[in-house]
Amino acid sequence: MLRIKPPLASRLAISAKTRQYPKYLGANCTASLSFSFFLSCCSARHDCVYLNRALVKDQKRHSARIGHPWDRGFVTAAAANRTSTAKDGAAEDSDMIVSEKRKVARKKKIKKEENLNIPQGYIGDATADIDALAALADEDLVTKSYPTVLQEAKNNMERLPKCVVLTRVGSFYELYFHQAEEFGPLLNLRVAQKKTIHGPVSMAGFPFMNLDRYLKVLVQELHQYVAISEEFPNVYAKPGATQQAARAKNLVEPAAFTEDEDPDRKTANMFIRRVCRIITPGTLIDEKFLNPTENNFIVAIHLRHKDEEVKTDSDGIEDPEAEYFHIGLSWLDFSTGDFFTQVSSSTTLISDVARISPSEILLDKGIKDGHARHLYRKLEEQQYFITLENFSLGDADSQTVQLSDDELAVKHRDFVTEWKDLFETEEDPANDIKGLTYDELNACAVLLNYIREKLPGTAIKVQVPVRRVPIDNMLIDVNSLRALEIKKTLRDQLTSGSLLNTIKRTVTKSGTRLLSDWLSSPTTSIVVVNQRQNLVETFLNDNHLHQMVILYLRRTHDAHRVVQRLALGRGDAEDMIALLQSIQNTAKLREMFCDYIAADHQENIIAGPTLQLVLERLTNLSDLEHLIVSAFDQERVIRQLSAEEQRIADELARLEQGVTVLNSLDSSKKVIKKKTQTRKGAPIETMEIMKRNASRTLMRLHNSLEKSIKERDTMERELKMKLDASSVDLRWAPGLGFYVHVSGKDLTKFEKVETEYGNTEARCIIARKSTRSYHLDRWTVVGSRIDSYKMMIRLEEKKIFNDIRQQVVAHMAPIRKNARVLDELDVTSSFTTFARERQLIRPVLHNRISYHIVAGRHPTVEHGLELKGVSFTPNDCFLNENQRLWLITGPNMGGKSTFLRQNALISILAQVGSYVPADFAEMGIVDQIFSRVGSADNLYRDESTFMVEMLETASILKQASPRSFVIMDEIGRGTTSMEGLSIAYATLHHLYHVNKSRTLFATHFHDLGDMIQNLPHAASYCTDLAENEHGIYFDHKLRKGVNHRSHGIHVARLAGLPPAALQVAEDTLQQLDLLNGRNGHELNAASRATGETESSSVTTPKFNVPGESVYTQ
Repeated sequence: MLRIKPPLASRLAISAKTRQYPKYLGANCTASLSFSFFLSCCSARHDCVYLNRALVKDQKRHSARIGHPWDRGFVTAAAANRTSTAKDGAAEDSDMIVSEKRKVARKKKIKKEENLNIPQGYIGDATADIDALAALADEDLVTKSYPTVLQEAKNNMERLPKCVVLTRVGSFYELYFHQAEEFGPLLNLRVAQKKTIHGPVSMAGFPFMNLDRYLKVLVQELHQYVAISEEFPNVYAKPGATQQAARAKNLVEPAAFTEDEDPDRKTANMFIRRVCRIITPGTLIDEKFLNPTENNFIVAIHLRHKDEEVKTDSDGIEDPEAEYFHIGLSWLDFSTGDFFTQVSSSTTLISDVARISPSEILLDKGIKDGHARHLYRKLEEQQYFITLENFSLGDADSQTVQLSDDELAVKHRDFVTEWKDLFETEEDPANDIKGLTYDELNACAVLLNYIREKLPGTAIKVQVPVRRVPIDNMLIDVNSLRALEIKKTLRDQLTSGSLLNTIKRTVTKSGTRLLSDWLSSPTTSIVVVNQRQNLVETFLNDNHLHQMVILYLRRTHDAHRVVQRLALGRGDAEDMIALLQSIQNTAKLREMFCDYIAADHQENIIAGPTLQLVLERLTNLSDLEHLIVSAFDQERVIRQLSAEEQRIADELARLEQGVTVLNSLDSSKKVIKKKTQTRKGAPIETMEIMKRNASRTLMRLHNSLEKSIKERDTMERELKMKLDASSVDLRWAPGLGFYVHVSGKDLTKFEKVETEYGNTEARCIIARKSTRSYHLDRWTVVGSRIDSYKMMIRLEEKKIFNDIRQQVVAHMAPIRKNARVLDELDVTSSFTTFARERQLIRPVLHNRISYHIVAGRHPTVEHGLELKGVSFTPNDCFLNENQRLWLITGPNMGGKSTFLRQNALISILAQVGSYVPADFAEMGIVDQIFSRVGSADNLYRDESTFMVEMLETASILKQASPRSFVIMDEIGRGTTSMEGLSIAYATLHHLYHVNKSRTLFATHFHDLGDMIQNLPHAASYCTDLAENEHGIYFDHKLRKGVNHRSHGIHVARLAGLPPAALQVAEDTLQQLDLLNGRNGHELNAASRATGETESSSVTTPKFNVPGESVYTQ
């Protein structure tokens, strides 16, 4: 709609009494014109300026707001000429503005024919008017007002440009404008057009019960931010039955208007819509697509510059791994409330983040500049979902200096003051966070600010941040996590075939999450390891006890996520019953452990002190259990939930069959007419999830309701008897309210016979051939009373539910502690089942650097071979101060890589508290595990396979310590044989003399075996090929020595290379053996490793090209 400025309005002034219009308005101008009409087109014929009509609905409101005399005249004229206006209503949706070319042409003609006599009279200063209108269009002073829902969606899209806005409209969530066109096809939704006065608007939608399905696509697959705009009852709107029913049904508090909402709508709309949540990959709470067996962490990384100069190498190139920052990490699983912090460094940051495996990372916008850009690129390469925020914390002066103890104490106090209401703790949170560093506090503040911003108005509850110290856990770098296939396989990125999937025997979802966390960060505490192993041994010694523990654990629920939903106000009766069952089964476990300890089982001596430690960590929650049991009717809740699930399933099936139109706002579409919903009573129903004696008020309301229902039944029975009309039925239906339904031969009886129910002649509201419906005053009174009681019962149930929910929130800390103990029981029970199935043994751990394994096995490979009916070949490994480095040679497919990885995995299993696959295991605690196995390039960063290999090798040589465990395979390949051999030896030499780590080093550079003979603490071992009556096979058993045969041609034959190619390979090998001065197949080790020979060692005249005869035959 074009708002004309007052100067132009004065020229268009008109008297409401005389209705004399300026001549230049043209013959087509009628008395029905108002201010809402604007100049839009110029007639090409006679160069006349006409006014095209564009009617706007709310003329009175607009006139009152503008207040110009000429506008009031037009409004008055419009009121006097409604008939002509109605005839011209076809122009209601037109909103045309002349194109720039036509404007220019019009101006030129007017200037040339200024004095042209036209039928409408002298135009005068029409050029100035047209210029004014053109200026208004150019200055974008045309204000478009869409229908309420569309305008609200448009405003949200402009306010949240990065978000996909889903607007709740009745039973649908809908997309509008360009977002419908962009995401509708991606979501497999039909894009329709909504007609408005400003032209068609694209829209698409889906039923509200399918929200999780589409959120999964938008958030997890398309990586979009999603803003949910929900609708709330308007407290300022005129109250009615529909609004009251909606409030009672949805149990939502009516929403008040905010300052930025239009106050003129306070009495217009039954509902208002407001963005109540912004969903990102890291802020999921209870969505159905949220993986219950994985944590959904969001990580905040805070960087603070160190006061150091730029570090460069001898060539002046900046060192990308130089420590320029103090780095603080904080990560939170908002679905469980788990909150952790840690100090990191530029060297370990990528590995730290990989172990956390976050769904979203928060970084400061400035990370793309300066020295931090290297870290940003590394994180980006790992394909994390990264959100860039402005980390403005108000303490910029402290970004480059070291804080004193007093300044840090002030920072702690400020942090606690701001966020203490969010933490669930029985004690002062200041005691729990006093160990956090300045950078960790800042990372926590950034994360909590982000969460609060994405969930406006939500009562957030999280645990007090737990500080993880790097030395308390084994560091597994990012390359080792992939190479050892701890959580996913290296090739397919699947869980099947990973270590986690192989050993997982957990029976709870939260137990699986804890097992995954333990495998990513094994403990370095011998005390903790022994406590876990004691539990495993206890269960192994008594299978009945073990099976009873599994039984009770199966009956528990994911208490972490259940209590988090309740704390956030999103829980329901199902969550409350799930929490109750968890509390009850925890109590049964406590009772069983107490009885077991009292029985003093001599055959299981270790059980007493072990189970006593468990009992000391479990809290008695009998008071909360009694509160929930006394209030909730468990059986009724379960029945109601089953019925609700069936109803939703039926509704989804009906929607899929096309019974309901997809787009609820598209009035032009035909909706299949549904049968009117009728039932005994009213639109308000109650689930009655509470026991009637949950409160005195609830008991009284139920008694009153029963009395009113009996009155209704009595009324219906008496009507049938007195009128002798068996078809009389008291009903309620939307749009009709309370009415009496009769049919058949009883159609006229109800009207003729007087009754004592307030009327002598009933009022017929619907008359059909075989049925009629009547209003009966008395039934309306009784029915309304029944509905009132139902509404009050539901509100009272809601009040009781909220009171119990507050008690649950008050008990959150002990509930989570108990849940944590149950998770540990589940994981150790899983270790027990795994140990019993695979005949595993308990390892012995100490603080020395020895590593002794007898008959060790690879847990994953062994399981895969068993499925094929093949047995695994075990091997020993003895690393200690006398032999801390093993060089391993042997043929391809000889099992070198398997041997390397199985020993790394045995170390991990031992330090998470599991038994290990071996006949004997004794090892010193490992602080870090490093692996350099496999090959891959990084084309994104223009890095070849060899470059990636060298980068990983450099990282190991810089970080490994004497307590580390290093496995390296095929170092030096990808370059010339002599250079590769040199690099391999230099790496081995550095590990031996500088790092002094426990090392397993596999290679095809056989000459390394001779080169390390002067290293007293190194040894050589190898595998080989063997032959029997069935042919040649791989002997995977390690023996001492060096194998100078790689047997690559044999592996090529197994792979299916053509016979002709194999023959050429054998002939070439013989030629190369002769050229290198070796007898038989003893080729130089370096050349054998890469298949290359140095040009200086080969003389062309002595080399006969093989294969000519093979291909010519």
